[in-house]
Amino acid sequence: MASIIGSGLPPFAQQDVLDNAGRLIDKHIQEDQSYVDLSELIRVQTHNQPTVSGLHDYDYPSLLEVGMGIDSLREVSSAKRVPLPPELVEQFGRMQCSSMMGLFPEIERAWLAIDSDIFVWRYEDGTDLAYFDGLNENILSVALVKPKKDIFQPHIRYLLCIATPVDFVLLGVSFAKTYDGGGGEGGMGEMHLLPDPLFSIPTDNTYITSITGTDNGRIFMAGKDGCLYELVYQAQDGWFSRKCRKINHSTSNLSFLVPSFLNFSFSEDDPLVQISIDNSRNTLFARTEKGNIQVFDLGEDGKGMGRVASLSHQNITQSAYLIARTIDRSNYKTLVSISALTKAESSNIHLVAVTHSGVRLYFTTNPFGGSKSRPTMLTLVHVRLPPGFTANAVTQCPSKVNKCCYSKGVLMMVSSQNELNDLLWCVSNDSFPIQTQLMEAHTTLNIDGPTWAMAEVPWSSIINNDSGRTGRIEKADPPIVVQQHIEPCRRFIILSSQGSHIFQKLRPVEQLQQLLIDSQGPDSEEVKGFFRLHRVEQACATCLILACSSRRSAADPKVSDWARMAFFTYGGEPQYHYSASMAAHGMQPSNIGAVYSSVPATPSTTVVYSPSSPYNTSMSQNIQTPHPGMQPAHMSTPAQGYNQSYYQPSMMQPMGGPMQDVMFSGKHNGICIYLGRILRPFWDRPATTEFPCQTDQGLLYYFSSSFTSEEIIITLELVRDLSDFVDFNAQVDFGGSGESVASGFSSRMMGGRYSDAMMDDQTRKKLANEAQKLEKISLQHVRELIHQVEEVLGLWKVLVDHQFHVLAACLTKDQQNQLRSMTFKSLVINGRELCGSLITCLISRYLDDNATIDAISSRLRDVCPNLYSTDDATCSKANELLQATKTNQNQLEKRRQLQEALRLFKDVNQPLQLPAVCNQLASVNFYEGIVDLCLTESNKLDPQNLALHFYRCCEPPEDQQGMQAFINRMECYKCITDTLGYLWSASTSHPQAPSIPKSPGPPQAPDPTRISSVQAEQFRNEVFQLSLKSDDELFHVALYDWLFLDNHLDKLLEIQTPFMEPYLKRKSGTHGDNVAALDMLWKYYEKIHNFPAAARILSRLADRPGGDVSLQQRIEYLSRAIMCAKSATSRISSAAEGEFLHELEEKMEVARLQLQVHRALCKIPHRSPMMKEALNRLDSCLIDITKLYEDFADRFDLSECKLAIVHCAGLYDAALIENLWQNIIDKEFDACSSADNQSRVTNISNRLVAIAQLYSDTERYFPLAFILKYLEQKSCELNFDPHWVYRAMLQIHVSPEKLLELYDRMFKSKDPYWQTIHRPLHLLVVLHGFMTHFSNNPTSLPTMERRRFSTSCLDCVSSYLVELQAISSTNPNVRNLVQQFKALQAKLERLQY
Repeated sequence: MASIIGSGLPPFAQQDVLDNAGRLIDKHIQEDQSYVDLSELIRVQTHNQPTVSGLHDYDYPSLLEVGMGIDSLREVSSAKRVPLPPELVEQFGRMQCSSMMGLFPEIERAWLAIDSDIFVWRYEDGTDLAYFDGLNENILSVALVKPKKDIFQPHIRYLLCIATPVDFVLLGVSFAKTYDGGGGEGGMGEMHLLPDPLFSIPTDNTYITSITGTDNGRIFMAGKDGCLYELVYQAQDGWFSRKCRKINHSTSNLSFLVPSFLNFSFSEDDPLVQISIDNSRNTLFARTEKGNIQVFDLGEDGKGMGRVASLSHQNITQSAYLIARTIDRSNYKTLVSISALTKAESSNIHLVAVTHSGVRLYFTTNPFGGSKSRPTMLTLVHVRLPPGFTANAVTQCPSKVNKCCYSKGVLMMVSSQNELNDLLWCVSNDSFPIQTQLMEAHTTLNIDGPTWAMAEVPWSSIINNDSGRTGRIEKADPPIVVQQHIEPCRRFIILSSQGSHIFQKLRPVEQLQQLLIDSQGPDSEEVKGFFRLHRVEQACATCLILACSSRRSAADPKVSDWARMAFFTYGGEPQYHYSASMAAHGMQPSNIGAVYSSVPATPSTTVVYSPSSPYNTSMSQNIQTPHPGMQPAHMSTPAQGYNQSYYQPSMMQPMGGPMQDVMFSGKHNGICIYLGRILRPFWDRPATTEFPCQTDQGLLYYFSSSFTSEEIIITLELVRDLSDFVDFNAQVDFGGSGESVASGFSSRMMGGRYSDAMMDDQTRKKLANEAQKLEKISLQHVRELIHQVEEVLGLWKVLVDHQFHVLAACLTKDQQNQLRSMTFKSLVINGRELCGSLITCLISRYLDDNATIDAISSRLRDVCPNLYSTDDATCSKANELLQATKTNQNQLEKRRQLQEALRLFKDVNQPLQLPAVCNQLASVNFYEGIVDLCLTESNKLDPQNLALHFYRCCEPPEDQQGMQAFINRMECYKCITDTLGYLWSASTSHPQAPSIPKSPGPPQAPDPTRISSVQAEQFRNEVFQLSLKSDDELFHVALYDWLFLDNHLDKLLEIQTPFMEPYLKRKSGTHGDNVAALDMLWKYYEKIHNFPAAARILSRLADRPGGDVSLQQRIEYLSRAIMCAKSATSRISSAAEGEFLHELEEKMEVARLQLQVHRALCKIPHRSPMMKEALNRLDSCLIDITKLYEDFADRFDLSECKLAIVHCAGLYDAALIENLWQNIIDKEFDACSSADNQSRVTNISNRLVAIAQLYSDTERYFPLAFILKYLEQKSCELNFDPHWVYRAMLQIHVSPEKLLELYDRMFKSKDPYWQTIHRPLHLLVVLHGFMTHFSNNPTSLPTMERRRFSTSCLDCVSSYLVELQAISSTNPNVRNLVQQFKALQAKLERLQY
């Protein structure tokens, strides 16, 4: 492999790259989470099914089978020997009664008690010797415990507990300063013992054998009388309790009230000798000298006490014998030590006891699978035999074990050899992580002198190793291989009369380091054996710890180089894994091993150390002995589960047929594993937590970072080291791996998983190249993820240093909700936008404080150049200049700063967030800069002017590139129009409406940031004029669109640019239903005196179908069109224009008829659906006169409208016309049928006069004789006033001569109708009234006509008198009428003179 990352890779979107790499990290983190609990390792299914282990070879595998000597992979090594301080050696000579030694690993101290004096010193170097000689009795027991909270002064860090035969003393322990050292509680400086005891109480003749404290400050003591005591202390005396007292929990909680002479020991034969406390579950275990074990429950909160269960040594021995019947009972004879297991070690196993022969006994206090709330029992569930009990064991079993220390899977035992030497045993499963059964390696070392004490140096990780996976069940800590990159090496201290002996528990990384040093490079069988033991990808991940550590630690650079060489030498190459279809082509894999699962593997499917590895199956070909339960730590990553988008057709089927998956190399997987382990504490943890804070506004919740600054610094350093390694080695050619390793090891390890007998060299080479290409793509994605993680961590560190809670409070509500739900993973992969918002808040905070941003900008550029680019820095500098202008009173300097800020914004290469930038420019009233910047940005986004081409081509949807350019430009222009909209609104002065003040006091001051209406109008005009000067056609389109939509039509018509007419034409042509655009177009043409075009647009509007233009509006359009057409003919005389005018006038006549029909229909009170449809039709278009008559007037019997249509069309049909008039008259009579006669006469008369006046000039359409006769008949039928008809006719301006002639003709026609209705004299009454009206108003006729008309009247009167005299004179009506006519005759005769 030339390099781990090559060039020429197919392009991927940044988001896809991060998603793909993120899935890889998820996969490997999940694999690291696949370890099982200790109870599963020892094959204990339930608490009542105990098991045994240690009897088989695979319980303690021999490393010889992987090519490593028994000492090649040591589990422990000697780190340092420090003799006792010389001052202490002298003290032994003064000893009179007793001496004892012990360790305080919490503070890196050892102690020596000689008689009544105690000495404490640093075991690391023998310095800082302190002593206390204030006791009078021999010291029996010593312990260092944590004090209770809020009892002592803060400088008292620990309590030194000393028990003598007489009293029990508590001494305060403080430290002068801390130092930068390892171990303990942050490293302790010079220690001081307070000279005066804090508390001192009598022991009541109780011999204290051991003292132990809990994390919450409780102190428990083991008594030689077999009782468990507690020393209780408090700040003040209580009513029923002393300030300090001793409680016997083995008898009664009130034992302190019993006189001491009654409280004698009844168990002197079996004293308590050891107390072990599980602080995670608040459980206490006590061991007696004879091997009995007791369990006490300290309560859920650790403040209670209750005895739960106990097991005698006899029961323990019997249970162990029943579990392991082949083992002699003598191996359980003596219990040497007990160790409580915390939740971090196991959820089901709670206690481990070790016998003198090294046998481990595992106990539980709860049934498996329960809630495990509090302990309820003590049951032996497993017996683990030490090395040496297998049939083929070459190691001698441990014996005479006297000191033990068990913690987190590591057992340290000291067995006595002779008076001068002891043997140290170290048993651990660190070399066999993530297995399905407990497999351990062991190492023995000779140590000088009898051992007095042994303890592990406690340590606490700076990084919270809880991966933070929500919803997962409580689980023990992962194997050390998962955390070895961040946790310190475990250290154990053995104290003897010779001094302190410090040992290091070697993890796989230290083992590999030692192998490389011993072999002076990676080319050795031992290093190859390490890769066989841990699998290739796991070994590669371990190599990366060394290869990346040279910069940040004192590691030997040679070791780092050797680790890097081993990484590339043994890291393997990617390979294809063929599906079942490959068998059809005659190509089957030569060896397919077991896939990792939780199901135990059978001996026939599993091979020790390297099962089913695609890289190293040949490495283990010499190992024939299968071992049940041995499972692979991880399988190589198949590319198929990685991302299907990787597989281009050429990559998917290089053979032309079968489907293949790529098995990535150990180098690839090692990088992913190591990165996943670095990020594991962060990856799935929420990025923030919320904490409540009481403020003046009430209870507020603030965001705080879930990661401390120290966690970020350490993780960031690890990520940067890995990033440097990947970046550096991406450019270096390392060559093939097969040639640099002896014995052809690498070629066997890396290649040939599948039988390729059916492949030719060309096919084999093609497959190798395809696999290489896919792995390079994947590694490139991982590299991008590493860089993204590096930047996000760097940014997060900056944010934490700048009061993260203040910055997060500046985010919007939506952004805060997004931040609330974000994990670190989502922040890295999908949180680029949110990171940008947080950076904006950070910069804004500097600007709000009027501070320069150069320093913070430079720092952001250093730590996150992609999240905060050069363009971001330029924008920040521009924002700083804008902020400075707000306080600058020098107008010239302010103008220079504004121009400089504008120049910086214009120099930014990446697209700007224009709305935000424009808001900033508007805040300093730099509105002309908004126009300039937005137009510049639009050209920058579309340098080839694709948007204009897209626009001119009528916006084809298939032109996606042009469409996007068009959208980008419109977004830029919108910022200008939004600015104009704001200024337009601000320039409109609205009087303030009176309102009630929100609070008493003086009126509120006006907002200083709000500009006045005068200023707003001035700025608006400036922006508008500057906008019109632009030669950007699309900007003019956007501007006109905005004016159009905002109803600034008058302002739009004022614009005189070459873009105006094309815009309106396109808008009216493209959107055919856009009435407003057409309306604007004719107004524009009218304004520029293009009357013919305006007339045609108006005609088009009138003719345009649709319900959005009313009929009345259409008539108005036609009216305006006629006016424009007349104006056009007056300016340009042409036949075409004259013809068009005539056409418009005809349309107008028909349109008016249509309006008349519409109004007539609207007057009908009850409208049917058919009528509503007709109304909609009449309103939606202009209808020709024929359809108007047939489909509307005739259909709905609109007689008046039919008469108007017939009149307009010039159609004459006397019968039709008379029929129409009859219908009109009938409808009018019916319309007022409910009124009284006088009102009916008035209403009918007025209505008929109005209708008749329209047609009185055209005799054909106003049949007067018919109308007159019909009216008189109706009047006679209804008994109306006989004079109203002729009066109505006179109002219509019918001449009196004509009326007289018609009435006279009607009378002389002798129509039998009048006799039928018994009103034969009706016409004579009417005629008398008509002529009387004339005689009374002679001046109503001109003088010339008056004489002629009076003569005609006299002639008619004479004839009427003759007619009346012929009628019987007995009728009083006749006689009366004769008298009236004679009087009229005399009056008319007088008018002749």
